[in-house]
Amino acid sequence: MTSLRFKRGDAAKLEVAFLTNGLTHSTIGDPETLAIEFGVKAGNDFGGGYLAHATDWTMPDPEADSPVYQCSPSFNTVELDSALQVGSATGTELSEITLMGEITWREGVGEPTSMRTFIVVVENDVNRGSEGVPAGAELPYPAPETVATIGTSHPAVTVAAPTAGQTTFDPATATVGNVADMFAQLLIHLQAKRLI
Repeated sequence: MTSLRFKRGDAAKLEVAFLTNGLTHSTIGDPETLAIEFGVKAGNDFGGGYLAHATDWTMPDPEADSPVYQCSPSFNTVELDSALQVGSATGTELSEITLMGEITWREGVGEPTSMRTFIVVVENDVNRGSEGVPAGAELPYPAPETVATIGTSHPAVTVAAPTAGQTTFDPATATVGNVADMFAQLLIHLQAKRLI
């Protein structure tokens, strides 16, 4: 394991499997006397206090083929809030912080054993329960009833042609021939104006 990622304010579920020779799941001691500790601190603050911590672990079934140890650390702590500057009056809350974590275990009064220090990233939370519902905005496009559709009456269009007087084109009753005639008149008009 090299890093873990959590969300501030949430309860997490951490599952840990111990491997023998990096391959085979194994147990690490007598569950009756075994104590496991998960701790998260600010980076390089080895003597400082925990920002998140858990010592209440669920031991695996002794008959399990792949034993897994579980705990549920809380990331809803005053210390994490402070590290993320939650509620800052200047609006400088951090989006996430990078911390250091470690899991240590001890059987009875024996010496503790620890896994390598790993990176713990805690992201600031977005949904906090006090936001309310966003206000609706005006539609950025026309309402459906104002959009013309097939069958809606259309005004007649008059096109002036230089040689043929005026031709009226009604889109509600026009045939393909009418459209072709109007297009031809439009071309004649544009040529007379030397636009094409």
